[in-house]
Amino acid sequence: MTRYRSLPHFFFILLTVILSACSSVNHLTREDEAITSSLQSVKERHAPDRRIRVFDITWERRGSQLVVKGEVDNAAAREDAVSAIRATMGRDVIDSVRVLPDETLGQRRFGIVTVSVANMRSRPAQPAELATQVLMGMVVKLLKYEGGWYYVQSHDQYLSWLEPDAMVVTDRAGVEAWEQTQKVIVTEPYGLVRQKPDRNAFPVSDLVAGALLKKKGTDGGWVKVALPDSTEGFVEQAIVEDESTWRATRVASPETIERTAMRFLGVPYLWGGTSVKGMDCSGFTKTVFRLNGMELNRDANQQALMGEEVVIDEQFNNLRTGDLLFFGRKATADRPERITHVAIYVGNKEYIHAPGGARVRINSFDPAAPNFSQSLLTSFVRARRVLIDQRKPS
Repeated sequence: MTRYRSLPHFFFILLTVILSACSSVNHLTREDEAITSSLQSVKERHAPDRRIRVFDITWERRGSQLVVKGEVDNAAAREDAVSAIRATMGRDVIDSVRVLPDETLGQRRFGIVTVSVANMRSRPAQPAELATQVLMGMVVKLLKYEGGWYYVQSHDQYLSWLEPDAMVVTDRAGVEAWEQTQKVIVTEPYGLVRQKPDRNAFPVSDLVAGALLKKKGTDGGWVKVALPDSTEGFVEQAIVEDESTWRATRVASPETIERTAMRFLGVPYLWGGTSVKGMDCSGFTKTVFRLNGMELNRDANQQALMGEEVVIDEQFNNLRTGDLLFFGRKATADRPERITHVAIYVGNKEYIHAPGGARVRINSFDPAAPNFSQSLLTSFVRARRVLIDQRKPS
């Protein structure tokens, strides 16, 4: 009988333990939520766009201590993050946050792309998503080395992974030497560097519009060049121009933007592509403007923050050639705007763009036109003017 009389007391103790554990879990959950909230505030201040800023901070408990770890791209972000967690916890924490670039890189914190088109991926693996591309002669900043790949930041601040063989790894002095050397820029969509100044000579490398090479001299109708890795060859004079002259003569106007865009008609769509080998929608607009001396942000929703808004009506009045058109989903009371596509307006209610799964082509907002697209008309959100100097007088 004593055994059975003790059962209620046993269950009372068990229930007390369970409730105590649940209380502890709830307490930890509330604490974790407070830490998460404080970190989010710091992240929004230092790295609102994870595509161009590094802010990857986590934490773990080791007994009574809290260890803050992860990576950021500047010391101020680390200091603010750790301070925010200390304030939330009401006690000191262990700071194990790494500031990139990683110190193990030493002084060799830059890369100069030495292939015609280098594929930057979302993870350090060949099967990973193609995030973006950089072209021959472009400089990237190295942030860390991991798994045989470099985590890099391109000239437009985009973050992704690049294989070492696609570039020459160097220090700041190497970058300065490259930037100061006399170079030529490829102005035709495609080209080849050949072993000899002869169209029948074997190729050294292929080329795309926008690629940069070191100029070594001339030989008749050919230019002797060197790739960033010092490999030498010859390129036809007709497809290149002295870079300094080219930059000095760039004028981004409605006419030049339209003319450049039309040269890419028929180029196939490629997610992450920014070259004539394949382009996505924002890679297309970015390439067109870059070849006219203007750098756009990488993605469509980033480009939608550039320039100024164009007020238009149902007849698409006030649009000018060169304006950027954005498609997706308009904001409502229940959900925010979502930009998923971008095009370039070319007049007469027509626009040129790189639609997914197809080729660069021209479509129209006019229902009577043979190239009209109802789906694009329905998904049109707004327009932005980045050619500010081309505004109509007010």
